[in-house]
Amino acid sequence: MGAGEFKPCRAACDFCESNLRFISGNRPGLLKDLSDLIGDAYDLMPATLNPNSLFTFALMNLVQPLANYIPHSVLECAPYSTLSSMRLIIESLAVGLYADRWFGNAWLGERLSLARGFELGRFRRCGEGRGEDYALCSQYENLSNEVNEALDWSRSWLGSILGTSTEPMDFIYETYNSLSKPIHAVAMINGGGVLGALGIAVFDYMRSKIDIPPMRTVMMPAECEEDDLVILDAIHWDLLLARLSMNMLIYAWGVVAKGMSNGELEKAKAKIEEALKRIEEVHKELENRYRNKTETNH
Repeated sequence: MGAGEFKPCRAACDFCESNLRFISGNRPGLLKDLSDLIGDAYDLMPATLNPNSLFTFALMNLVQPLANYIPHSVLECAPYSTLSSMRLIIESLAVGLYADRWFGNAWLGERLSLARGFELGRFRRCGEGRGEDYALCSQYENLSNEVNEALDWSRSWLGSILGTSTEPMDFIYETYNSLSKPIHAVAMINGGGVLGALGIAVFDYMRSKIDIPPMRTVMMPAECEEDDLVILDAIHWDLLLARLSMNMLIYAWGVVAKGMSNGELEKAKAKIEEALKRIEEVHKELENRYRNKTETNH
């Protein structure tokens, strides 16, 4: 896809035009996958809408606008807001699924109020039996099981492509969690090193002391340079995982809340398979790119 075919901003930021040319020339696949994220957010909207569904409300009023916004932040070469947007896409669909599953007889405002204490982290904490309310945990555990059952057909795909035996709901949570770490001021990496916004800033500061250009693009809009290609590759990978998580949640909602027709479910399944294949393609590209870079440096 060329620069002329991808025009989401047109002067929306100071650097959009030059960054569009830079990304189009260096990472054209990223532009394609940004378009595919937007396309899926609209294509998978069910034809028949329940006015009280918090899930479809979130899909229409949060997910679709956020999907349209993400290219703007990428074209600012300022991916911090991109991470936040992808995280919010996953979280808003998850809370919509939770509300529609357990409060299906309530009207929209009541569903939102009843789900106000929702936390995606409870899927993990309840599964590990870490001191949560029993009645509340039963909701999360039952919903997790239903999501995994609905997406049972995807397990072999996840295993072969991502090299993991993770349950579908665990994969969705892990994607959300990985997007969350840079959003917080401080966050631990596997109980060890510190990441988060302050961790990134300190790392950049230390790099600048030894004449390595800091990754200033993490925090503020800038003109993309060669040093930013690593960041763009990381954003590309996160984007693919977020797209897959979004599609998996839409499909799971269609099954669990009975919100989609058989034809719509088949379409959502095809989108998931397409996203998995794309992950496989980009994984190989990144693996080859950085293997060749390592060999060149040696």
